Amino acid sequence: MAAMILAVASLNNPDYSVENYQIFLLTSLIMLIHGVISSMPTLYIARFNAVGTTMNMLMLFVVIVLIPAATTNSPKFTDSATVWGTITNGTDWPDGIAILMSFVSVIWTMSGYDAPFHLAEECSNANVASPRAIVLTSGVGGVLGWALQLVIAYTVTDIGAIIDADQPWAEFCYQVLSEKAAMAVVAMTICCAFMMGQGCMVAACTYLACIFLIGSSSHICLRARRLFPTFSLLVSGAPSYQDSS
Repeated sequence: MAAMILAVASLNNPDYSVENYQIFLLTSLIMLIHGVISSMPTLYIARFNAVGTTMNMLMLFVVIVLIPAATTNSPKFTDSATVWGTITNGTDWPDGIAILMSFVSVIWTMSGYDAPFHLAEECSNANVASPRAIVLTSGVGGVLGWALQLVIAYTVTDIGAIIDADQPWAEFCYQVLSEKAAMAVVAMTICCAFMMGQGCMVAACTYLACIFLIGSSSHICLRARRLFPTFSLLVSGAPSYQDSS
């Protein structure tokens, strides 16, 4: 996300050159903000994540509709024979192996689908909430993700330029949309990435921190739980944890 933000700045200001230390500092700032948000009481975290989930779905739907409607391509869409019959192989492997390798790129998308499993023991109605969350995350993610891939496949014009770009998604948006429309899509992508990053921090770090701090009886862990009951667990609001202090 930090690289995308700075990439947008460089695209709008050709004289600006992104440095590695700037990416590191901005990434650190974003993670600090995520940590502060994740340290709020669980009631506020739940509300924040609910807003983030709703924004992600709405913005994704807007992007899926906006790109075909506002594309500057002429003709607007690539013909189906080219989309489904042309293979752009950027590897040294045969086309068949390259197609199989392309499915590897979706692994990072699947990494968030196991969150309901880890959070099941934290839910008051896990037998209902967890299966529902598992079905919705995989179902909604699969349908909307497939729709977005179709939009990209039918509008992309220069695959080589996108692959060579530092930020492929930003390059794609500026390739097929006007400058203002591309900026709007990238801005929505950054907002979604921010919400997703905070949700991943709650799902992953909270689970690990609870195992480490609650399950351990060492002096350091007990002191950390008493002195920093909120930040040490990344979330607060659990009465049993706070009462121990």
